[in-house]
Amino acid sequence: MKTKKGIIFVFLFMFMLSMGLASHVYAQRVDKIKIGLMYGLTGAGSPIGPVQMEGSKLAIKDINEAGGVRIGDRKVPVEFVQRDDETKPDVALRRLRELVYEDKVHAVVGSTFAAISAALNKEVKKTPIPYFSVCVAPMTMFKKDELADTTFGVHGGAYAIGFSGAAYIINKLGYKNIYFFAPAYAFGWDQKAGAKDAIEKYGAKWEYAESPVGTPDFTPYLLKIAEKKPDIVMMAHWGVDAINVLKQAHETGLKKHTKIWFNWMTNVFGGGIPPEALEGVNSLMSWYWNMTGFNDPAIVKAADEFVKKYVKEYNYPPDPYAANAYIGVKEAIRGIELAKSTDPMAIAKALKDNPKFDSMRGPGVWRTDHQPLFKYGSFVVVGKSPQEKKDKWDLVKVLGAYTGEDYLPPLKELGY
Repeated sequence: MKTKKGIIFVFLFMFMLSMGLASHVYAQRVDKIKIGLMYGLTGAGSPIGPVQMEGSKLAIKDINEAGGVRIGDRKVPVEFVQRDDETKPDVALRRLRELVYEDKVHAVVGSTFAAISAALNKEVKKTPIPYFSVCVAPMTMFKKDELADTTFGVHGGAYAIGFSGAAYIINKLGYKNIYFFAPAYAFGWDQKAGAKDAIEKYGAKWEYAESPVGTPDFTPYLLKIAEKKPDIVMMAHWGVDAINVLKQAHETGLKKHTKIWFNWMTNVFGGGIPPEALEGVNSLMSWYWNMTGFNDPAIVKAADEFVKKYVKEYNYPPDPYAANAYIGVKEAIRGIELAKSTDPMAIAKALKDNPKFDSMRGPGVWRTDHQPLFKYGSFVVVGKSPQEKKDKWDLVKVLGAYTGEDYLPPLKELGY
């Protein structure tokens, strides 16, 4: 009886071992790696989604030109499958399922709006797939009980934008009377939470107002802000709203009454408004294409190299969201190569075990909550005057950077 049980045990052990080896061999012998790219190409995210798609595609081109993805002892090419989530969470969920079950992708890189990142993360908890969110995601997504094991937030959360912006305004610019104007959804609310913590930590007073997403006329809000005459107004809007609020702030003459700080600038927003509307407006950016004069030569060099490739491909300089989409694809592929597998959990573990990476933003490291901590959390810029601009893409001047680790929410608050 014991001998029979022993034989059965050995058989089961060898079967399980063979299945594991077969799975590993299968992962090594894939003929290609398929990456799903999904952005808001239409809808409220449409000003940004297309440039994100361009950044992702350039990363895939670079990887293929370098020989492809190394899995085991050979390299295989990368293909992409493109999807438009229409900047709608329900559409994004359908598209994700299509990518996973119909297109059989090995990872998904994407998202243009915070709410979509949150929705996809919840789906990924049920359907494990390496998912790299390359827009600013909601802070709640990174909580220990909410975050999927295979979700990584390349652009971090909006809390960091609010905290670092308010901290810089108080400590560097010396303003103590702040008006915070935000959109009424997670992207704005998380920025508000970060700003609140910075204001309480460093000492200032503030007022708050919010507007619905898709507000066509910001004039009533802007006139109210002008009447209050704060030292500075922080604007936290995104997408079409961002362009409209900046245009209308200029048209109503808000700069005559207060300093304007736009929380999270992109080339798309800055290039979508009259040059006079951007002049003198301070902002944070996750990265800017012209880092000339920045005090870290390695950052300047990395930026120049990336910009040259991007301009050669698309004939204009990259938006910071194109850069982060590029990083997202690179990290997805790095995870596959480190894992030597296309298994989602193996990829996630490989990145957690090897969290350090380089980028045009500088060195980064994945925290335990799957947010990257960069050497330079964000870059501080100011809009150029029409006379200073060399061409339509010469939008801002980089003044410095926000450094340190306090711009990310404490891990304890997220449940770690």
